Amino acid sequence: MTNIKTKYSPKLIFIIVYLAYTSIYIARVNLSVATPVLDSEGIINTVQIGALGSAFSVIYACGRLINGAISDKKAPWFMITTGLIAVSISNILVGLFPPFIAIFLLWSTNAYAQSMLWSSVLCVVSDIYPEQEAKKKTSLMVTSVATGNIVAILLNTFLITKLGIAFAFVIPGIITLLLGGAVCIVAKDVVPPCEAKNHKSLFGLLKKRTILLLLVPALMHGVMKENITLWMVAYIVDTFNLHLEDSAYFVLFIPLIGFVGRLLYPVCYKALRENEHLVSAFGFGLCALSSGLLFLHAKNPIVAIVYLSIVYTAVSLINTSLLSIFPIQYQKSGNVASVSGIMDFATYLGGGIGSVIYGITISKFGYNPMFFSWVIISIISMLIVCYVIYRKREPFTTHSIG
Repeated sequence: MTNIKTKYSPKLIFIIVYLAYTSIYIARVNLSVATPVLDSEGIINTVQIGALGSAFSVIYACGRLINGAISDKKAPWFMITTGLIAVSISNILVGLFPPFIAIFLLWSTNAYAQSMLWSSVLCVVSDIYPEQEAKKKTSLMVTSVATGNIVAILLNTFLITKLGIAFAFVIPGIITLLLGGAVCIVAKDVVPPCEAKNHKSLFGLLKKRTILLLLVPALMHGVMKENITLWMVAYIVDTFNLHLEDSAYFVLFIPLIGFVGRLLYPVCYKALRENEHLVSAFGFGLCALSSGLLFLHAKNPIVAIVYLSIVYTAVSLINTSLLSIFPIQYQKSGNVASVSGIMDFATYLGGGIGSVIYGITISKFGYNPMFFSWVIISIISMLIVCYVIYRKREPFTTHSIG
């Protein structure tokens, strides 16, 4: 059922929620943009930054699993607003640069708070629009990830270079607080998903073979997704000896291409027989090819950014398939939020594992081992997804989103 009797128009609600989800990337990618300065000024070192990235991913992963189940029953505005308020407070306090243990705890809080949003965002979209329109709007909502990365790089680079590094945490904190209030106002009438008679528990969902198989490629693509954004600025600065402000213009190209990739998802989906698993297999193939070229042939920053952009675009396609389109087939049982949470749990668990390992290997061996590992995990993931396609024992989604 679609709750279209809201005080505010669906379009306004969609825009506010879109901006709200975009804002959490401003309060997440700020760590990546600030990494070179944090290291050079002795605030925290490379290994500690890797630990923060790992903690964020692991806590976010666990939070998505928990909050995915909660979001099937709890009012979306409450989950989104509460999460944004906690994101705001943790970022502002990090900007005071307390001892590392305090930063670690605050960044972990930021991670859990951000995990409260996506499932509820999907619930908002499915509630304010009829079913077919909701599918189209979902493919548009996922562009907020790339939009957030673009805005985060531009805004946080400006804040660091013009105002000081502390402002890269304080200003995002203020932005998320304001948008949390806006969501509370406009989305108050949006209801949580109805309890379906065949609603499945979290344990029941984890018994499904397709979900279990897809947890592996979800985890593997998370290794790449989170570590591209965590290390892309430091990689360009360290490898090609660029200043932070100069490097921002290079790395900005990565989320820009990712944004285009998100927008092109409906085209790829239709071209690949409206099968999200075929899109994922195609994406992993691109990741393997581009990561291999990055490992062998990154001679200058422009070439490196092109290869990284292709990986990021491919990962964006995979991410949309696994976390947004695949869960839609569980709409009738009221488990869209839960399945999305399960897939996101695996994604960020992979990101957390990768961050801590890469933080250590980069400090000792540079970035090439990370790129080579992406080739291996992409090939493994592609084979698993192809096996899921081959099995065809559980129905694939056949809904057009374009």
